Amino acid sequence: MADSERFRALELLDMLERLHPGSEFGLAAFDRERLLFHWSAGIERLIGLAADQALGRTADEVFPSIDPSLLHGPHGRIHQWTDRGRECTCTPLVLDGAICGGVVLVRDVSSDRLAELRMQETENRFRNMADASPVLLWMSGPDALCTFFNQSWLGFTGRELADELNVGWAEGVYFEDFQQCIDTYLDAFNRRGPFEMEYRLRRYDGEYRWVFDQGVPRWLPDGTFAGYIGSCVDITERKQLEAELLQAVRAREEFLSIGAHELRTPLTPMRLIVQSLLHDGYQGTLTPQLRSNLQTLERLIERQSRLTDNLLQVSRICMDPIPVTSREADLVSVVRSVVALFEEEARRNESPVSIIEYGAIVGLWDPEKIERVVGNLMANGIKYGAGKPIDVRVEHAHTLARIIVRDHGIGIDRNDQKRIFERFERSVSVQNYGGFGIGLWIARRLTEAMGGAIRCDSELGKGSTFVVELPIQHARCEENADA
Repeated sequence: MADSERFRALELLDMLERLHPGSEFGLAAFDRERLLFHWSAGIERLIGLAADQALGRTADEVFPSIDPSLLHGPHGRIHQWTDRGRECTCTPLVLDGAICGGVVLVRDVSSDRLAELRMQETENRFRNMADASPVLLWMSGPDALCTFFNQSWLGFTGRELADELNVGWAEGVYFEDFQQCIDTYLDAFNRRGPFEMEYRLRRYDGEYRWVFDQGVPRWLPDGTFAGYIGSCVDITERKQLEAELLQAVRAREEFLSIGAHELRTPLTPMRLIVQSLLHDGYQGTLTPQLRSNLQTLERLIERQSRLTDNLLQVSRICMDPIPVTSREADLVSVVRSVVALFEEEARRNESPVSIIEYGAIVGLWDPEKIERVVGNLMANGIKYGAGKPIDVRVEHAHTLARIIVRDHGIGIDRNDQKRIFERFERSVSVQNYGGFGIGLWIARRLTEAMGGAIRCDSELGKGSTFVVELPIQHARCEENADA
């Protein structure tokens, strides 16, 4: 090789080395006689051979795997091989259209290969675990198309993997569930968030089974979104059990409703008869003992009527949505009328009632439901008030109205103050106080139906305070000048 050719070749090699910086690349060059005239620092590190040991030797001696015929022909050819974790590429060195030698590019691929093997091992391990899982598993890519289904899924559907890939799986979704299923998945996909959904999927025997599908997004180590991975569980038996339980509950609630009506029917004439005996024309002929017995009977009828009303209210709340019928009314007047109904009972229990209000609170209210809420709180206060005063207060603050009923009785343990608002829950022994344990639950459900909230603040032995908060809608508040 002439000196001018060697100089130009070295310039070319220098440019190539700048294009491939770092120790993972190395360059060597040889002339027409296949003698090495260039040996870079990179190839020295990769091959483990110093430049003074390589230069002047033939390329075939240093690289035994090199193709001897690669420089033959008008254009030569490229030869590639792998040697102990090194990828070698030999290409003709062409100057002025003629082959004047060759260049060997050596690249260290051991780390890439190791990473590739590890990734492949991880992938194989995942697929083995996925195929062994009884749960139906699937995966999708960043384009939302499904790329994997495990053997449990394929066994469930009775289809081949190729049939399920991309959007093929959707062919098995029941037509009534299809749109909601797709909408749920695409909405989560666009948000890159997890999702849960239930739909019917056709099994291998043609039966549609309910499945519960959960999906979570996948992310690469660099934070790139990689798609979704999901799992499906057959919940058909659970759905059937839920339907049976719902049917049983409806049957029970219907029975309660009918039973409550039947129990309520004779109470009204019984009350009228007792009141007639006490107040109409028979007063002069009643002995003190008979009058006392009739008054006791009247109280028992009132109590039975209240229990029956609560039972009927439970059936209505459980079976249907709670309708709210609002009309313009004064909240203070509604509460005052309820308190008046309980004054006699409170007097008999030596629990005098006082009502404090600061002016009319006129708004759109549902008086019937408010009466029921306040009535249950009054009955609760008299029952557990231990013969002590009961205070009722009605007030407003900005957009809220508050009804506060406070007794000074036995109180409620702090751990029970939330539980008592659940159905059939109690904080005291049923043997000592009786009742169904539904009054406060009814009060909570009705209050929430009106857009409000109810809470309890109590301490054992120091009484209880119940606070009902209701939103004031289209109301005008008139301050009482005497307040």
